[in-house]
Amino acid sequence: MKQMEADFFRDFAGRLAPTVRAFHVDSLDALEKAVPGPCPHTRLFAFSTSIIVPPPILVRIGYNAVNFHPGPPEYPGYRPTGFALYEGARTYGVTAHYMTDKVDEGPIIGMERFPVAEGAVLIDVVKESYQRLAKLALALLPALLRVDEDIPPSGDRWQPRKTTKTQYDAMRRIARDMPAEEIVKRFRCFDGVYSPLDADYFAEA
Repeated sequence: MKQMEADFFRDFAGRLAPTVRAFHVDSLDALEKAVPGPCPHTRLFAFSTSIIVPPPILVRIGYNAVNFHPGPPEYPGYRPTGFALYEGARTYGVTAHYMTDKVDEGPIIGMERFPVAEGAVLIDVVKESYQRLAKLALALLPALLRVDEDIPPSGDRWQPRKTTKTQYDAMRRIARDMPAEEIVKRFRCFDGVYSPLDADYFAEA
């Protein structure tokens, strides 16, 4: 997680479990250095991060790693909020789960849902998701700090479809022959939308 988030959660963790030692990392290189070998009595707490923890590190901590994903179980994968908006989802949510070798497939230990207003734009749902994710993390923090105790699954299940960065990048691209409604919809649901300029464009100009 980022430094600001680490400071926020460390403050609460210090009050709840003053004997637990917390270390912050914000890159894969830093994580590799922090977990060079077997680390018993250790739990990894990942919050709204794009860093994918490789299996060797998960092995070193006995797969005792929990991720807070900014999307509900039906939207695993890369930057799911835009896809949910694009598909007209009227509810959205956030998910806490154990990490496994495959992204967003581990046992779910917590989830929260909220309604999506008709015509909502990406930034609105992203902000609400972030606030809900922080709320969920704080609710689970006492259990997270009992690092040697398993957190029971919630019973929720991931849906099999998983969005990817390639799919997200494709949705950001606007073609010249795309209908106006589709262009407006993509601007509402995705960030960094663009229209590439190619040789044919300059030839016509």
